[in-house]
Amino acid sequence: MKKVSIFLMLVMVSWVYGQEMDDVYIQSEFLPSSNVTDIYRLQAGADIPMINTTTEKFTVGGKLQNTTLSYIDEDVPFETGEIETFNSFSLRFTYQRNLRNDWSIYAMQESQISSNFRDDNIASDDLFFNAMLTLSKYNGRDNSVLTFGAAYDIKYGLYYPIPVITYARRLNDNWAYKVGVPDSRVKYTLAENHDFEGFATLSGFTGNINDEVEVYKEDYSGTLRQTSVLLGLGYNVHLWEKLTATAQGGYTAYNRMQIQDYSNNEIYDFDMSNSFYFNVGVKYTFTNKTNDREVY
Repeated sequence: MKKVSIFLMLVMVSWVYGQEMDDVYIQSEFLPSSNVTDIYRLQAGADIPMINTTTEKFTVGGKLQNTTLSYIDEDVPFETGEIETFNSFSLRFTYQRNLRNDWSIYAMQESQISSNFRDDNIASDDLFFNAMLTLSKYNGRDNSVLTFGAAYDIKYGLYYPIPVITYARRLNDNWAYKVGVPDSRVKYTLAENHDFEGFATLSGFTGNINDEVEVYKEDYSGTLRQTSVLLGLGYNVHLWEKLTATAQGGYTAYNRMQIQDYSNNEIYDFDMSNSFYFNVGVKYTFTNKTNDREVY
């Protein structure tokens, strides 16, 4: 009953955010797999702009995510009932500031609870901390932005920090691109309210298994981690000035899911094959007065 109460509270919080804030999104993601499990993810998030000037921006927000896995039982040699549904919610702070000589800094800190919630209590292992710190340099000669830094975020399904290095450039009114890690994109604007976007990006999820799961008749505690490298094409339509609907489809160039212990050692590898990928969503974007040199 306590788990149901927590989930309902999160849904209500997400709804309040959607009603009161100017930066809110909801998206649905589906990764079908022919050999192990289908993965369905529903995510909603929002950010409250507390400060938004031409010099700096500070936001407070969060997100709610449900991940459901539909296993093909004959391909998983143990009972999967305890690791079929994971829920997560978070509280996030971001800060962006323009510096001298066309430099800017961006920082993010997020506290997140992600778990299968098989136990009635929230355990300490259900709590994760995400962070990002980047520096960006704008070049007016070729209308480009170079960004570098580092990120640690369980949304990638990894237990270690990754580098953030991107180079974005606006070629003309129709074409723009961004190349780097963990995200590369190229965008073609077909008309004022329509654009197509090719992408290669890192995705995934992490959830704590807060009750023991039996693998090969032995009980284990740990986390479920899933990581994908997505290649695809998206279509964006701007319904109003700040409201955008998106549809994406593609294929996973890399797909891995493991149960790991708390020392990040592999307990079981699901040996997932690559699969198709589908994503639809809608987002209302708040005007960022600080980022007046956005090129992508």
